[in-house]
Amino acid sequence: MRMIPLRLLLCFLALVLLTSSCHDDGPRLRIAAWNLEHLDDSDTDGCVPREQAHYDAMAAEVKELALDIVAFQEVENEAAAYRVFPRSDWHVVMSSRPGEGTGLECQERARASMGRLATGFAIRQGIAYHGNPDLSALGEASSFQRWGTDITVTEDGQDLRLLSVHLTAGCWGAENDTNPGDAEDCAVLRRQIEVLKEWADARRGEDLAFIILGDFNRRLAVSGDWAWGILSPPSAPLLLPTADLTTTCDVRYTEFIDHLVLGGGAETLLVPGSIHEWPRRGRHPDHCVVSADFLL
Repeated sequence: MRMIPLRLLLCFLALVLLTSSCHDDGPRLRIAAWNLEHLDDSDTDGCVPREQAHYDAMAAEVKELALDIVAFQEVENEAAAYRVFPRSDWHVVMSSRPGEGTGLECQERARASMGRLATGFAIRQGIAYHGNPDLSALGEASSFQRWGTDITVTEDGQDLRLLSVHLTAGCWGAENDTNPGDAEDCAVLRRQIEVLKEWADARRGEDLAFIILGDFNRRLAVSGDWAWGILSPPSAPLLLPTADLTTTCDVRYTEFIDHLVLGGGAETLLVPGSIHEWPRRGRHPDHCVVSADFLL
């Protein structure tokens, strides 16, 4: 057997390592979903009263986790978002859904009311993006149901469409499907899932990579879930990275309701093993950050 000269072997290994390093160190975005739980723009106001220290702690968490794009939910307005995502470092885009008008009573705090609870994105400065029309069909005719915030991110000529969602509550799993008291909530959720399916099909028709992310209020990873079956049928399957994780955010709950759903080629951009749920650091927000890394 003819031996390969050591010098050639070392050159070959160096080339492999260099190529691998270039790939791993390419443009990488950490994209996250985070429900910020009634984030108000003023100290001590709203359903979850916060003081400056709370906003500062949330901002510090964003920085420590090295997040690049955050799809957020339950934020009152841009002023509230900028208290967690400082203008010096972030752009904020929010859905244009109107506020509640009359307001709804908070479950978390007596004699307080909810204002506008909107979806949106925080995008780190330097990342190219543009906004698309809100997915208002998720709101139906209700003044409460949230619209989807829709943006396109562009890195090195690669477009990635992102949709931040917050679906209706009250239809979390199979036990709700058979409970007559939950029938209305489940009917609303079904219509919202069908809207998301249409949106995903449109992106696939454009040959465009996409991620739907946020608070689905549904345990999509449970085997046989009808909502996941509608959104990801065998003829047009999507990827649910959270299906590979066990949630530890709250000991009362054993399944994720916050998800990143990938399609249209976004699956190939996902860095293997990068999907992660970060531990909650305080009582509020009541959701944990769920993130994944993508190579664009």
